Amino acid sequence: MRFKINPKYYGLEKFLKGLPGQFDQFGETIYEGRNTIKYFEENGLRINVKSFKIPHFINKVAYAYIRGSKARHSYEYAMEMIRRGANTPEPIAYLEVLRNGLFARSYYVSLHHEYDFTIRDIIGYDYPDKENVLKQFAVFTYEKLHLNGIHHLDYSRGNILIQKGEANKYFFSVVDINRMKFERMNYLKGLKNFAQLWANEKELEVVAREYARINGEDEHKAIKLLIQFDQAHKLKIDRKNALKRKLRNKTQV
Repeated sequence: MRFKINPKYYGLEKFLKGLPGQFDQFGETIYEGRNTIKYFEENGLRINVKSFKIPHFINKVAYAYIRGSKARHSYEYAMEMIRRGANTPEPIAYLEVLRNGLFARSYYVSLHHEYDFTIRDIIGYDYPDKENVLKQFAVFTYEKLHLNGIHHLDYSRGNILIQKGEANKYFFSVVDINRMKFERMNYLKGLKNFAQLWANEKELEVVAREYARINGEDEHKAIKLLIQFDQAHKLKIDRKNALKRKLRNKTQV
């Protein structure tokens, strides 16, 4: 087993090393799909553990010897994001399990982050303060991510956690961070980052206007550009899903 622990949490080492043998039997499930997320209570802390799916053979070799696992990337990127002043649940550790020289499982461990809702819960729905949330979200993305050279490559609506504060003030944090680049984010690249939200044109207009305003750019051009970026992204995903269905149907024949 390969692992790394945030020095602040060395007291959890015994619990962490036992995770591969305990994860499937214990803990409370938060999400179960391609990956599984559970929380555990340990040493007075609520801890989230994300178990990534077992990779196919090529990645079993790649994750073992060529590039780090998604769990390792999540840990390292979280540490770097926090160092740069961005908001993400505090990383505790990552663990990689190898069997017979091949990569088998990996786990990313972080502090549990309380939140009230995600961007997914308001996109496409009536929410009484939605415009205000989207404006503050645009500002957060610019000030905390883009100005700090953080490019979240999976900036989808379920990956933005939101806490509601007083006086309609909202606080944002990002998760699912194993796909990330640390690079200069110019205006167009930053604007394009919002295309992954899968929002409607009215919602995109709110985000584009605010992002253009804080960048000192033309709001009308920003709206037009973001809608174009959004349409291109949706077309790409639709084509990808259609190809998957076609290949799946062929294998079932």
